[in-house]
Amino acid sequence: MAAFDGSTTQPGLILALSGGGVRGFAHLGALRAIREAGLPIAGVAGSSAGAYAAANLGLDLPLEVEPLMSHVIDRQLADLFMANGNRLLRVAKIQGRLFKALRHTAIADAERLREGLLELYGTARIEELVPPLAINAADLNTGEVVVLREGPLVDAVMASSAIPGIFPPVPWGGRLLVDGDVVEKVPVTAARQLGPGPVVGVDVSNPVRLHKPHNSFEVMLMASEASIRRLKRLALERADYVLSLVPDHPVDTFDYSQANALYAFGYETTQAHLPELEALLAPKRRGLFAWLQREPQRRKG
Repeated sequence: MAAFDGSTTQPGLILALSGGGVRGFAHLGALRAIREAGLPIAGVAGSSAGAYAAANLGLDLPLEVEPLMSHVIDRQLADLFMANGNRLLRVAKIQGRLFKALRHTAIADAERLREGLLELYGTARIEELVPPLAINAADLNTGEVVVLREGPLVDAVMASSAIPGIFPPVPWGGRLLVDGDVVEKVPVTAARQLGPGPVVGVDVSNPVRLHKPHNSFEVMLMASEASIRRLKRLALERADYVLSLVPDHPVDTFDYSQANALYAFGYETTQAHLPELEALLAPKRRGLFAWLQREPQRRKG
């Protein structure tokens, strides 16, 4: 197992782990591949699902589907959104919960999630973790990117994954924080605060699915996703390298039956890209190699 150096002055990859619900298990597979290859990690930023993977790395927890699955998965919430694949039943159940939630800020109670996170992460604080960690969240009032570098890890992860309307906003220093994906799905801004780079944007988004909406709920959801995709593209343009862990087919946010397959996909895809990741850590050597390749041609000319 590779040892991590907590100093951001040391060379190493800085990872920006995107949100994506259950697709975030691909992050764990990617981290395992990077760790087994012995590539140094100088820092890791996480948004939403990426925040869970970042926290597991920082606490040196197993980079496996378990124990995350058993501690943070809300089966009732998953059943609500999946509804056995029946679109009409799913919409009816969600709308029924929305009507009941008119007097609240969310359709789900976050206490079960908090209890699971406390069992998993305990009283750990962000600033104690190695490699250095940054958690990405959004200010519900201003729409600003909020990068959390200090404070209770459990509260930070809950804020970063507080999907608007599903989980309640999390109070933090006078702000109300929600899911970091609202403002920057791939947290490159947070990653840049951890050191000089190179920043690797790890994207576990769904592929774009072209379809006609069947109801008002789907129209609102598609509009929100379109905005998030645009912000994601802007963020990825500022990364030094993009590691795409986008599956071939869309995977619903709460379809936890796909967790193991996504984990394997993240591991195998990252293994295939290890040469590119390693090259990021040796830009001078890469430049010399390119010069040596060009020199004989220059002399012939």
